[in-house]
Amino acid sequence: MNVKRANQGFGELDIGIAEIDLQHRQLKYLLERLRSSADKRYGYAANAILEELAIETRIHFAVEESLMRLLAFPGTDAHLVQHRLLTEQLEKFRQRAQDFDVSGGLSDFIQTWLIDHVDNFDRKFVAHFLAMGVDPLAVPRPD
Repeated sequence: MNVKRANQGFGELDIGIAEIDLQHRQLKYLLERLRSSADKRYGYAANAILEELAIETRIHFAVEESLMRLLAFPGTDAHLVQHRLLTEQLEKFRQRAQDFDVSGGLSDFIQTWLIDHVDNFDRKFVAHFLAMGVDPLAVPRPD
């Protein structure tokens, strides 16, 4: 199935399900902020961004995992293992970042992981979600 991307302008992280694409964009934005703050040696700012990134990542994973369970995605278990691995790594980095500045290498690592995860795991559930009736354009309404 050829899945049309919800927003062609965003590039490699769009998978064609608007809500998840928005969350991927937020993670990418936080990575860009982290990289910028690390490049400028703003240790406190980088630590705060890393904390925000950890929170947004947990929220994003919870959304994906809930959808996978609700829609009986057959690759759920393998996907959850990947989520747990990154969550553990982010926590280690966050704890280390309290003791010293976060380097640009950290943001490079997270960005590489995010792109690889989207390509190798997230894209696998798109066809299943769409076949189960997920509206690819649905996004939460602002309160």
